[in-house]
Amino acid sequence: MRLGLLVLLAFLVTCRGALAEDAPAREAPNPLLGCWNRVYDAVHLSKHPGQKVLAITLSMGAREGASDNAPGNYLAKITVLLRDKPDTYSNLDGARCVASEGNLSCFTDGFFVGKFSLEPAGKNMKLALHGTDEHLALVPGVDLGSFILLSPDNPEDALFLLNPAPPKSCGQ
Repeated sequence: MRLGLLVLLAFLVTCRGALAEDAPAREAPNPLLGCWNRVYDAVHLSKHPGQKVLAITLSMGAREGASDNAPGNYLAKITVLLRDKPDTYSNLDGARCVASEGNLSCFTDGFFVGKFSLEPAGKNMKLALHGTDEHLALVPGVDLGSFILLSPDNPEDALFLLNPAPPKSCGQ
């Protein structure tokens, strides 16, 4: 009886090992994809009177249709609320982002050409406008005449540390 039980146990262990080898390996989630946001409280805003942004949300997804003329495997959609504006502003069609050394260089095309970078910071994400050629144009809805521009010209609106957020915060 014991021998039969040992044979059965050995068989089960062997089968379990074989099944584990056949199971596809799970890929680790891509840390560049997801949702991040930041809502600034009254204390922060009182210390930064030049900051226009009250709240900012970044939604990062995979981008289809990358080509030599329009590289970038990621799509960054940004939404902001501003101090003196009742509307929600966004980069209409998003920005295409190219990965380089763990960071992303992002580019907006079309009428509002722009450039910014995204830098992972632990579980957080930094949105940065560094150089003189970097800026981010945002519009309320489809009113192209009412755009605002975030740029390094105003250091208060040139660097944002965004926290991980649930997908519903990004409308997903």
